[in-house]
Amino acid sequence: MAKKIISLFLASFFVFPPIAIADELEEPTYDIVSLKAGDPAPFDGVLLTTDAAAQIAVDKKFEDAECELRIAYELQIQQQHYELQLSYKEIEIMSWKDRYESMMILKTTEIERLQDLVIKQDPSKEPWMVALGFGIGTLSSIGIFAISTEIVN
Repeated sequence: MAKKIISLFLASFFVFPPIAIADELEEPTYDIVSLKAGDPAPFDGVLLTTDAAAQIAVDKKFEDAECELRIAYELQIQQQHYELQLSYKEIEIMSWKDRYESMMILKTTEIERLQDLVIKQDPSKEPWMVALGFGIGTLSSIGIFAISTEIVN
C-alpha cells in the first residue's frame, strides 16, 4: 500500500510539476549628483571624482569594441593555425607524390633492365635440350612397353 501511495505521489510530480514564483528583477537606477567640497551627499553610495566617472563611462563605451577586437584576434590566431596545418598537409602530400614517382621510376628501370636481360639471352641450347629430353622419355617408355609385352607373351 505504501508503494502505491509513493508511486502516486511521484507520478503527481511528473504530471503537475511544482512551480516557483519569483519577483521580477528590477533594473538598478543610478543617480548622478554633482557635489562641492563639504556638501552632504543626498544618498548613500560611492563618491567618484569626475575623472573616475569619465573613465568608467569611456570603459563602458569601448567595452564592446575591445571584445570584438579580442574575438577578431583569437579568430586570426585560429585561422593561421589551420592554415599552417593545411600547408603542412599539402607538403606531406607532395612528399608522398614525389616518393611514389621515384619508386615508379625505379620499378620501371628495373623492369626495363630485366627485359633487356631476357632479350639478350642466347636461346640456342634450351629448345634442343627440351626436344632431346622429350625424345629420350618417349623412346624409353616405348622400350619399356615393348619389353613388358614380350615378357607377357
